[in-house]
Amino acid sequence: MAASDLLLLAPALLGFVILLWARLLRTPPVPLAPQDTLPPNAILVDGSNVMHWGPEPSAKILAQVLRSLERAGHTPIVFFDASVGYVLDDHYYSEAKLAPLLGVPQEHICVVNRGVIADVSILSMATDHGLRVVSNDKYRDWRVQFPHAAKKGVLLDGTWREGTVVWRGKLNAQVARA
Repeated sequence: MAASDLLLLAPALLGFVILLWARLLRTPPVPLAPQDTLPPNAILVDGSNVMHWGPEPSAKILAQVLRSLERAGHTPIVFFDASVGYVLDDHYYSEAKLAPLLGVPQEHICVVNRGVIADVSILSMATDHGLRVVSNDKYRDWRVQFPHAAKKGVLLDGTWREGTVVWRGKLNAQVARA
């Protein structure tokens, strides 16, 4: 093999190494509780996204979305970016601070660490456990790393209209199996 042939193959080899490295560094799912069990009929909620369903960021709107999910028989697990407290208020909010505000157990809330992308944590857990995700984010930037997000029925979006949660998909749809 000539040196010019190796130069032609170098970009493909470099791309393979980068993809392999990215796969190996994938963030593991966030544990929910010491026993690492999922609640019945768990559904993930991108809290940082859903709190923007109204005209401005609102914990009250997010809480109403969570109540709607619970009425439909789901157990919401809510993820937030580290900046959630600064969006809602002027200081950091922990899981303990958010739990009474949202009316969900502290163990069902995860505020990711500063510098961690919440989308990765959400999609890792959804992929690893075959869960649905409530968000208006289509996660297009993450679909190569997390093809689960592209499956029919995985993403559930909605809006807040005139004091009511309006779902744009079927609340009790099944996730397509690949």
